[in-house]
Amino acid sequence: MDSPKIEDETAQQQQQQNTKTCSNMEKVSKIPDLVLPRMKKMDPDASPLLGIDEVFKKRWQIQGLIGKGGYGEIYLASDTKRGEEVAIKVEPKIRRGKLAKRMILEQKALMKMQGKPHVPRLYASGYTENLNFIIMQLLSINIGEIRKSSPCRKLSKSTTGRILHQTIDALHDMHQFGYIHRDVKPANMCFGIGETNRHTLILLDFGLIRRYKKENGEFRSLRSKAGFRGTHRYVSVRVHSKLEQSSTDDIISLLYTGYELMIGELPWKSLERGDEIKKLKQAMQNNEEKVGNNKNYFENSQLIGFAKLVFSLDPTIDPPYSKLQDELKILIGNKKMDDPYDWEDDFKEAIEENDINDNSSK
Repeated sequence: MDSPKIEDETAQQQQQQNTKTCSNMEKVSKIPDLVLPRMKKMDPDASPLLGIDEVFKKRWQIQGLIGKGGYGEIYLASDTKRGEEVAIKVEPKIRRGKLAKRMILEQKALMKMQGKPHVPRLYASGYTENLNFIIMQLLSINIGEIRKSSPCRKLSKSTTGRILHQTIDALHDMHQFGYIHRDVKPANMCFGIGETNRHTLILLDFGLIRRYKKENGEFRSLRSKAGFRGTHRYVSVRVHSKLEQSSTDDIISLLYTGYELMIGELPWKSLERGDEIKKLKQAMQNNEEKVGNNKNYFENSQLIGFAKLVFSLDPTIDPPYSKLQDELKILIGNKKMDDPYDWEDDFKEAIEENDINDNSSK
């Protein structure tokens, strides 16, 4: 028998107010197919958590699997009451013999932040006998997948700059609620797929969030040692050192994200050992010479001003969000947040910039 589900009235009100902008893919004409969520082949031997055509909670009909990770699965579903398409994220209630808490934390954070522009709309959340679940706004494929769809596997300066600018807004909102994300990376960034939100970045996956502030806004006391949380490729040097994370560590992860989007890959892409990755990150932070043709990691990238400010941040205070965004103006140029992004113009700008860089390096 199902346990009572947890639903947020604010989220329901937000859903009603945004009925016209809900992400029904059939109604969207300006969204390129390449950024729409894609069905994944379901392994019949993998025991999926939900079945195709199953009607979950007597309302949402499962269409297919669109995402899968170590903590659970994400399904595309149709709301039989409203005719909308939604995403349903589920995880087993019990993991390795213990009660799973990751999605419970995510549910609480999403509820608190409803109404903020860079947070997915939450329609319902709760638990059944065997699963924790979140039902939320359907979004594009993630930014990492979009970058890989580019012929040069890079994004343009203006698109990268605007992604970083919007993510800073998203992190500012989260930090004001007293949370740090602890897993900022391209795979956790998407865009809306409705007519009015297709240029709005949405920050996802709050499963690793942590409260770093007290209710009065003061920083919590820092632990001398903290467990590793995050993804090796994107965490800060401090996280590699098992130090307590703060809001600045989210920003450092964002810098690495921007570098990867615009350059095409991070210098430590091929490394697996955390200590080796940490060593290269320290070299980047110290602006040491890079082995190879480039004099340093940021030569010709126009990220150097942003990087210098990021690496100078004090982990005991919140970052200067507006100043960080000012450093991105050189990338964004005269583009507005609502101007077309690379994937809406066949990546022409990214390809042109890549050709220029290739010719200048000859």
